[in-house]
Amino acid sequence: MATNFNFRFEKILDWYTKKEDEAQKKLAELKAEYLREENILREIEREKEFGERVFLENISNISFSLVVRDYLEKKKEEVNVQKDKLKLLDEKIKRQRDILLYWETKKRSMEKLKERDFLIYQLKLKRLENIILDENGIIRYLRRYENT
Repeated sequence: MATNFNFRFEKILDWYTKKEDEAQKKLAELKAEYLREENILREIEREKEFGERVFLENISNISFSLVVRDYLEKKKEEVNVQKDKLKLLDEKIKRQRDILLYWETKKRSMEKLKERDFLIYQLKLKRLENIILDENGIIRYLRRYENT
């Protein structure tokens, strides 16, 4: 018997799925941005380490040491700014995970409802099929004994 099950909340389920996909994409973008910013931080730290070596190698040259010291202070500030960016991105990622979890939960509950509705639909179809089979059996029985 062909089934034409139509879930009554299919559009809502589709909307939840769309929202979940959007949240996943946004989370992936935030994670990628976090990795980029993390790489920038590593590069700044490498530049800072290089400056510290240059400073130690040229400590006897006072004017050059002052320039290198200013460079190192600038790099320290850049490191702090970059760490702040990473903290903000980490907070955004946490919020986005919460949003994603929310949409996943909504979608999962709607999918469970769809499964339940489908089971009810199948039970109704089975009951209807049994009624039809019973009526066919009764008709055949009546025809057989009606002719005798």
